[in-house]
Amino acid sequence: MNIDPVKALDGKVERLKKELKSLETRIDHAQTDAAHHQLSQANQLKDNTRKLTRTDDRVTELAESVHRLERLLVALNRKVRASETQKADFDDWPEIGEAQLAKILKGQEAYARRVFTPQEAKDTRKAIAEYDRSALEAIEAAEALTHLPSTAEALWRKNYQQWRSITDRERPEAPDDDTHAKDTVAKSAGNEAIAHVRQLIRARIEDAVARDLLFPAWFENMLGPAAPPGKADDWLYTATDVVLYRLLHDITSPADALGPAPEEEGHRKTLHDRLTGECADYRRP
Repeated sequence: MNIDPVKALDGKVERLKKELKSLETRIDHAQTDAAHHQLSQANQLKDNTRKLTRTDDRVTELAESVHRLERLLVALNRKVRASETQKADFDDWPEIGEAQLAKILKGQEAYARRVFTPQEAKDTRKAIAEYDRSALEAIEAAEALTHLPSTAEALWRKNYQQWRSITDRERPEAPDDDTHAKDTVAKSAGNEAIAHVRQLIRARIEDAVARDLLFPAWFENMLGPAAPPGKADDWLYTATDVVLYRLLHDITSPADALGPAPEEEGHRKTLHDRLTGECADYRRP
């Protein structure tokens, strides 16, 4: 041991310098190894990504091939069955007359019309009376304009504003008790007609299912070749409404069950959207 404190301190400094240099060397080596490892990991990740992309493309190709094969099998199955099986007829309905369909449509129109509650009818009649009173005052004010002297500018402006205030408003629609009564009758008749027609349609569909008849192309395109497991009753309900929709709106396409989607909002568009969604669920694998 060096007894000279200064020399002893210098010795410690030299040893620390050597240890620091050794540590820096180890750090450099560690950083180099980490960089190589990171580069290796990045290359491996890119390679795995390319493999996954190729796998996804292959899966997509296989899915498309399976889909084409399914369509070919369906077409082949229809041809085989068509030569051996009776066909179900869901287009001709002599037992359902135009009068019954007209009752259903009138009932739907009645439900679509706005119905006043007793309080709304009372408030509306009150608003009509107020409008008529204001309109009469406005007419009198307008007639007075022709008799006012040219110096009565303030009065002229007052009468003119009173007239304009009524021309900018619309007279409320009066509640029609007679229309309300007719709508009530139309709704009742429509409900009876639709219950009877749906019963006839459902019975024929159930008979076709029981006898394993070949469904029309538009029917299978919309609802699939059969009811999904566990959903037979729901499937029959929707199928009945699909046939009823075709009858009500005179859809005759051999391939498209519902025809083009209606553009205007209303009962028909609502029903079209509901049936389209329900049938899409039934066609899922």
